[in-house]
Amino acid sequence: MAGRTDAGVHATGQVASFVTDKSVGAMPAHRWVRGLNHFLPSSAAVQAASPVDADFDPRRDAVSRTYTYNLRLSSQRQPLWERRAWVVAPPFDCEVASAALSVLLGEHDFAAFTPPTGSRSTFRSMREASLLTGRQSCRIRFRADSFLQHQVRRMVGAVVEVARGRTSLGEFTQAFAVARPGSMGPTAPAAGLTLIEVEYERPLFDPHLFDTHHCP
Repeated sequence: MAGRTDAGVHATGQVASFVTDKSVGAMPAHRWVRGLNHFLPSSAAVQAASPVDADFDPRRDAVSRTYTYNLRLSSQRQPLWERRAWVVAPPFDCEVASAALSVLLGEHDFAAFTPPTGSRSTFRSMREASLLTGRQSCRIRFRADSFLQHQVRRMVGAVVEVARGRTSLGEFTQAFAVARPGSMGPTAPAAGLTLIEVEYERPLFDPHLFDTHHCP
């Protein structure tokens, strides 16, 4: 697998590999897709398959991962959204949220968004941190070389605190710079988070397979 996700997190672009003794000619990719989906439960489905070299590792060979997080802005309960978004009550300032996200861009120590990791490096390169807005909804999008445990959900939680006026942008920026392990949050609910794409040096699949830009 290209990565592990917390219970309740979704994935539309997860990548997994397996070894088979059948040749590509004997069993083409589209037949693997149909065959695997025949046996998988209704909660999971293979979207595409591609032959790779024997030494391919879906986790270690990845050059970036992209996650999105859905927010539904409403003062009332939203039963149809609760399995795929975090329902957040107004006020919510999208401009301030975008400003907080811009602070995260580049290579930084992201220790503030993850529990203590011992000797493991907490530096990561954030290539995208953006906010897409729709009618009564927002989608936060992150793309980085890799992510730390709970990092995305804690970043979302901290940005929402800023957007709702509970934390100032200055306080957010300072706490991020101090990088005290696990100091920023809260941790956003798992249901709003989706792994949408894993990229490799050699593209494995048609990028149009992944819903990467549209806001719900």
